[in-house]
Amino acid sequence: MSNTESPATESYGPADPESVSVPAELTSDGTKLVYLYLQVTGESTVNELNRSLEMKTISLLPILDTLVGMDLVSREGNSYLPTAA
Repeated sequence: MSNTESPATESYGPADPESVSVPAELTSDGTKLVYLYLQVTGESTVNELNRSLEMKTISLLPILDTLVGMDLVSREGNSYLPTAA
């Protein structure tokens, strides 16, 4: 397996888990969890979040709305992805 460098994306992309931090304005554990998950994975649908985080859709939707409203996450079709820092 080769170690090739790829250019960093400006809008989103999977982050190095060691370099991810949580913005101070995020106070709820669920919001922090979803934010971190999206930072590390780069993109996810509600169904993927539901399966991976074992959170109910009824809990995920308000969290995602909050993150979108804070401009920390954007929605493209059915996918949610972190915005550029």
